[in-house]
Amino acid sequence: MTEQDRDKQKAAVVAEIVRSKGFKTVACTNVGLNPRTFRQWMAADAEFRQAVEDAVEIARDYRDDMAEKKLFENVEAGDVTSIIFYCKTRLKNRGYTEKVLPQTQPEQAPAQPTLPEPQIVDGEKIAASIQKKITAKKTYIVKLLKKQNKYTPELSMQVKITAQLLVRTEILAEQIFDANHKPVNVELSREGNERESISPKEKLYLDLLTQSQKALRALGMNTDSRERKTDNDGFADFINQFKDEEE
Repeated sequence: MTEQDRDKQKAAVVAEIVRSKGFKTVACTNVGLNPRTFRQWMAADAEFRQAVEDAVEIARDYRDDMAEKKLFENVEAGDVTSIIFYCKTRLKNRGYTEKVLPQTQPEQAPAQPTLPEPQIVDGEKIAASIQKKITAKKTYIVKLLKKQNKYTPELSMQVKITAQLLVRTEILAEQIFDANHKPVNVELSREGNERESISPKEKLYLDLLTQSQKALRALGMNTDSRERKTDNDGFADFINQFKDEEE
């Protein structure tokens, strides 16, 4: 390419930039100029670079004028959106501005009191505590038997059973004698009549008392139970009364 041809192509691409509304790549394509060559000319030729910048500026002004012309055409046509846009951007001195309301912090709800997490009872600790009571009860029974010269190694199993029964009876007694315990359950029949029944815990407690007495008797520690009336005989009569009614 001769110098004269190069100058002609430079002039052609500058003119095309104006016609292409400032899009340089489009202008290069329209005149058949490689964009890489265009960039090389921009870097090497200061005069060409200035001509390109002027062409881009002219094209930008043209685009702005065209947009403003279209805006006015829409305003004249009564387009509400265009009218609002024009007032907001060009008539601020006349009060056409959007009032920005101060952002208020949302009211925070009062902090809810945090409830303490329910304590989880450790089953292993309970079992260990019960086993400790049974061991202490066994030691006490053996001590009494030795004091009465009644203990023999053959009684070790019976001592263990007796200790377990006594501890279980004591644990159940704590529940029964609690103020919230209800010894009698009241139920309504289909006919709407009230029916009273003894609490299962009461029955179990009486059964444990009987078994404990038998276990103590087997160890020779309750030999006079047949001759005298025990303190819980009245309670047994009460239980039997309910048994008769249920039958």
